[in-house]
Amino acid sequence: MINGFKKEFMFFLRGGRLIAAVLVMIGLAIMSPLSFGAMGQMMQAMKDAIPDEQYSQIAEEFINFSASDMLIYNVEYVGGIGSIVILFLFKGAAGGEQKRRSVIIPSCSGLTAVRYTLPKFIIYPVVTALIAVLALVLGAFLSSAMFSGGLDWGYVMIAVVCTGVYLAFSTAVQFCIGLCTGRANLAVVSVIIMHMILPTLLSFFRVDRFNPLALYTIGLSASSASGESGSVLFSSIETASLSNDLSVLNIAVSLATAVIISVLLYFLTVFVQNTKEVHNEGDEPVL
Repeated sequence: MINGFKKEFMFFLRGGRLIAAVLVMIGLAIMSPLSFGAMGQMMQAMKDAIPDEQYSQIAEEFINFSASDMLIYNVEYVGGIGSIVILFLFKGAAGGEQKRRSVIIPSCSGLTAVRYTLPKFIIYPVVTALIAVLALVLGAFLSSAMFSGGLDWGYVMIAVVCTGVYLAFSTAVQFCIGLCTGRANLAVVSVIIMHMILPTLLSFFRVDRFNPLALYTIGLSASSASGESGSVLFSSIETASLSNDLSVLNIAVSLATAVIISVLLYFLTVFVQNTKEVHNEGDEPVL
């Protein structure tokens, strides 16, 4: 088992994948406060210099952003763009090596399906969640320092934890599909479709609560509830767009189902790995 974890850690560190994941997530979390803060100052200066009523209304939109508005952007960027970046960073470990048949080497070195699969389902989802939590907390502190309104840190932590677990669940889905099929690109496309289409379908059929995909919307709703919005744009958004239930039951069930399904995906992956046979007869080993 130690060899399996060592192999995955070396792969994660090699090529700067871990550093890239950290830098991307932190960059996405602090991008909104820094960019909107600079834009607000510029708009304030131009508003004073150009007494135009229409322009003043646009300027007010940037000037009046609150800390909770920035937190909403942070969760959107980390949970949206960040998840796509993570998909491509993990392609090599999530089925890519099987495509290149290098899975034969760990198999012949004594790594069973469990020893080969378990490190992947522990290292990548857990590290992804930790990086997301770190990035969002840093972004929240920066937003609170730069913008008015303050933050309710109880709601902030709900948003942070739900987004982190949501990304960990997405990573588990990617590894299950990639390792079961040996097709890393299929895993990437499948998870992107899951992000883009399934939440809309679940919302249409009004079953968008009490499931892992609800965690992303819970994160956005908790961000919105963490403080009063100063943005005219955000205040005009219909409550239904961020209306995912913030009850303890919905949060607890969504978190629990994400963990349980991730564990089930691991066992499914091990089962599929055990059904694969390595045939060494012939010129090239075939899985």
